[in-house]
Amino acid sequence: MRHRISCACCLFFLAISSLLTIFTTTPASARSPKSSIQQHALADFPTVDPNYIYDQLFYMATSYQHREAGYDNNLPVTQNGHDEFASYWSQELMKNVAGFGAQVRRDEFNVAGWQGRPAIVPAFNLEVTIPGVTHPEQVVVIGCHYDGEAISTQSANDDASGCAIELGVARAMGMYWRSHHTYPARTLRFVIFDAEEQGLYGSFHYLNSTVNGDVNNIVAMFNEEQSGIAYPLRYLGKMANPLLPFYVDMSPLQNSQLYPNQNRLSQQQQANITTFRTLMQQAVTPVFQQFQALGYQTLSYHDANNQDVTQPVFASNQLNNLHLEDDTLGGSDQIPFTLAGLPCATFAGNSTYYDNNPPPWSYPFDQKEDTIQLMNTFASGSSKEARALVLALALPGMLTTWMLNQPAILGQVSADKNPIAAISDIGLTVVNQNISFDARASYDLNANSNTLHYTWDFGDGSNSKATGIAVNHVYTTPGSYTLTLTVSSTKGSRRVSKVLNIVPQSTSYDNPYASYKANGVPPPNSAVILPTPNDIPSSQVIPTATATTPSLSSSVSPALVFIPVAVGICIIILLVALLIMNRRRHHKNV
Repeated sequence: MRHRISCACCLFFLAISSLLTIFTTTPASARSPKSSIQQHALADFPTVDPNYIYDQLFYMATSYQHREAGYDNNLPVTQNGHDEFASYWSQELMKNVAGFGAQVRRDEFNVAGWQGRPAIVPAFNLEVTIPGVTHPEQVVVIGCHYDGEAISTQSANDDASGCAIELGVARAMGMYWRSHHTYPARTLRFVIFDAEEQGLYGSFHYLNSTVNGDVNNIVAMFNEEQSGIAYPLRYLGKMANPLLPFYVDMSPLQNSQLYPNQNRLSQQQQANITTFRTLMQQAVTPVFQQFQALGYQTLSYHDANNQDVTQPVFASNQLNNLHLEDDTLGGSDQIPFTLAGLPCATFAGNSTYYDNNPPPWSYPFDQKEDTIQLMNTFASGSSKEARALVLALALPGMLTTWMLNQPAILGQVSADKNPIAAISDIGLTVVNQNISFDARASYDLNANSNTLHYTWDFGDGSNSKATGIAVNHVYTTPGSYTLTLTVSSTKGSRRVSKVLNIVPQSTSYDNPYASYKANGVPPPNSAVILPTPNDIPSSQVIPTATATTPSLSSSVSPALVFIPVAVGICIIILLVALLIMNRRRHHKNV
């Protein structure tokens, strides 16, 4: 009898085990797409935080509106947030690179105002410099603009997005240097240019005045412009709409209408641009792999039934959504740098709004409707935070950090205890004119800058020496001179040199928009119908590329459905077994 009961129990548990195995195993067609995507290890280069960039964009765009260059004049932030935006940006960036000797410079200049407004108005660029250790004389510039049109509200896409990306890049670099106990090999400068909307005045002032004597020391320039309305975004988040392209406009090697003198570049300039373009081409694949390694492997889009379906992103077969091309963009702050023969990359999303036949997804930059809410609507159909927008903002930032990590661009090195010697921007270097030099970008790695001593050698004679953190000098003869700064402390000393070209007349780069006159109220394109956000959330997510299998996360678990059924079946089997054994025992007794 006991043997028969044991057999029945074994049969009972075997039945339960078998049924649970069958019913709780997830069918292959219902697996998350993430499991079928090739996994990549996290690569060793600075990684931006997509959420940080989005949060910074949201805060700055909504808190500091109406950023009209030249017309702030201490107006309340609710009327003109221009100056407050710049102040917040510099404070946040300084926090992100704390511990690396960063210095802020406010570079003021005057510009022509809008038509019908005061003729001359004050403007200013803002620059944060992180000095390099081994080659502080060589400079990498990351720029964007922070001003808006006269009618602008948030100017979120154009170009608070670029300012937020700069903050994200700075944060990634600072965290990477700290974790790796390294420093930038070359000097890194983050710049927000003013008066771009009025005619690129800020960036042309920067090249023609602020760094005019330093142009040959600029290694590369990255222009973060109008990002977010690009890959991996689909207009309104709909599967029926294509993935929007992301453009990287590069310094060309051939003449064009925008750059008519590229064939006059020196061999060294051509080689620098070629190297830069090659590196940018190499950057795309590891950047895609880094996003996947971070877990950004799928995005949800809306199908024809307004259900959400998840699709792979940053996959190798989507690399062609990034377009690396000769710069034909125009109207942005990379132009003076490219005219100077420097390697430049401008990251830009959609810019078709003013076309004669614009596609439906043409974003209204330079219009009052340019808000973070509309950017989200373009990305998902809802004005609330859209993951596609978050990743679209992070993509140019990640390309930038990968490039900065390359030894040929910025690079990274360890440092000894000697102080860092750095010479700040060098302006006009004209013969018989007083030239200012300063070493404020120098710093002591032991955070005790009061112990530093500065010695200058101007390179034009045995008596051409001076001491102090800031000095002046007049060169009386044109020519090339080696300017040397030695910074010393009780721990040691470090030296940096720059070659100065003293000329009868400084090189000036012609601004093709110098004659541009406008009132700051560009007319809207009546051919573009802007979408109305739908903030009602979708009810179901379908996590397969074919959108045929309901999401296990949004439906009842199969185990919860089939376990009661399995238990019921097993109970029936057990009862039948007991009934059979009972009948056999009854026959035996008879």
